[in-house]
Amino acid sequence: MEISQLAKDAKVCGISNRNSIPEAARVLIAKADTSKRFLSAEESKAICNYCNTSEDAIGLLVAGSNQVIDEARRDLLTQQPQLTMPGGGLFPEPRAEACWHDCQQFLRVIIYGVACDCTDIADIEGMIALRHLYKKMEIPITAMMYVLARMRALTTRVLETSGHAHEATCLNKAFDNLTNALLPTEQS
Repeated sequence: MEISQLAKDAKVCGISNRNSIPEAARVLIAKADTSKRFLSAEESKAICNYCNTSEDAIGLLVAGSNQVIDEARRDLLTQQPQLTMPGGGLFPEPRAEACWHDCQQFLRVIIYGVACDCTDIADIEGMIALRHLYKKMEIPITAMMYVLARMRALTTRVLETSGHAHEATCLNKAFDNLTNALLPTEQS
C-alpha cells in the first residue's frame, strides 16, 4: 500500500463510534477530532456533564499539553540525542516535527477519552494503517513508546496531585489502549 493511502487511512480516535458514550458527547468529540484540535472549554463542559467527569481535570490536561510534550521530547533527546542527527530515526527536522505532532494528536485523543470516561479510544482499522505507515517510513517506535510513557507519567502526576484519581485511572487505561494499538503485531 502506498504511503499516501496509508496516511489517508490512518486514524487514531475511535471514540465517536462507542455507543456506550452519550450521543451528544460523541458528536462533540467527532467535531473536535475532525478539526484535529483539543476540546474547547464549552465542549469540555458539555462532555463532562454528559459523562459525569471532571471539567477541571480536562482543563488541566489541555492547559498542560504543550508542556508535557516538550518535557517528554527533552527527556527522549537527553537519553537518545543521536535520533535527531544524520542517520537517526528523527532526522531531518521535518521528520522529527511530524513525530512530535503525532504525539500531540495521541495526547489529544487520550484527553477526549478521559472527558468521556472512555478507555477504549483507538480506532482499530485506523491504527492498523498507522502502524503500516510507521513501518514503511521507519519511524522509531521504541522512541515513540518512550515519549508516550513520559507523557503518561507527567499527565498522571498532574491528575493525581490535583485530586482527580478517577480521571487518572481512566487516563492510564486510555494510554494502555493507545500504546497496545500502536505496537506492531505479528500480522502488521
